[in-house]
Amino acid sequence: MGPGSTPGRGEAVCTLGVMVSHVGYKGDNQEHLTPKDHAFAGAVSGFLTRGFLQPLDVLKIRFQLQVESTRRCSGGLYHGILQSAAKIMHSEGLTALWKGHVPAQALSISFGITQFWSYAVLTKAANNRGIGEGYLTHGVCGALAGICGTLASFPCDIARTRLIAQGIPKCYSGMLDAWRKMLHQEGIFSLWRGLVPTLAMTAPYTGLTFCFYNAFFKLASKSIGKDSEASWLSCSGVSGLASGVCAKVCVYPLDVFKKRMQIRGFEEARRQFGKVVVYPSTLKCISQVTQEEGILAWYKGLWPAMLKSGCASGSIFITYEATCRILAHMHRTKENSDK
Repeated sequence: MGPGSTPGRGEAVCTLGVMVSHVGYKGDNQEHLTPKDHAFAGAVSGFLTRGFLQPLDVLKIRFQLQVESTRRCSGGLYHGILQSAAKIMHSEGLTALWKGHVPAQALSISFGITQFWSYAVLTKAANNRGIGEGYLTHGVCGALAGICGTLASFPCDIARTRLIAQGIPKCYSGMLDAWRKMLHQEGIFSLWRGLVPTLAMTAPYTGLTFCFYNAFFKLASKSIGKDSEASWLSCSGVSGLASGVCAKVCVYPLDVFKKRMQIRGFEEARRQFGKVVVYPSTLKCISQVTQEEGILAWYKGLWPAMLKSGCASGSIFITYEATCRILAHMHRTKENSDK
């Protein structure tokens, strides 16, 4: 989820037969889980999801960075998911669909650990102060947790973007090489290029994801109305997918803006992919993209982004809550054996 889902310490299926999500602190429905458990569950879910869905992230970034229109007859290099995937595999090889996978995994794991840990702490603090468990509480705590995760993982994010954006011959051999060259050639602040639009996107995205997930899960659990593993998985997966898609559509222009800003100083390495544009400032970037490429340029790559975000969010929520259930079961077993 660049980011993803959110942790809590609730019981997935309570003793009354009502399905309850792990997402968010659940007050009296707690079951042995600590913030460290939620951090571990977030790292596991992020790692597994990233491995399966990295190709969609590569396609999304290639679309976002393409100056030409993504319409079929526009002359741009990429104009569709299948066409783009085939083009990349033909010109760069199958492994190109996993370009930047190592920093992407580092991003997912570091983001997941920080976000899930901080969300568990924040939701518990909110509950202890009597703020409650409403959607607004989930949203605010999720937004703050997303900011924490972004600050901890941003250098991994910018290295991932550079590795995916580069053509042949390659400028960077890997994440560490990218960091070393960026520090030497562009200075330490290059590792945080695009941070402001990233934070502006991450906070509402994670907040909206939490709100949508809790709303969709509550609605789905009432509709399904069965207390079983299949029902629980269905509620979690469908709610996660829907929340990821809705949140991504709301904040997508900020994601495009972030990617454009992250490649400042790296434009020449992208010449083989089409027109090269240098943005001297953030305001110039906004005005130039809007004037020269049109307002719809801020939604370039939306389809692979929606597909990736929905699948990632659904996968993250399922694997996160499943990991929490396993950890809770392990804690119960240990507790019973100690008695």
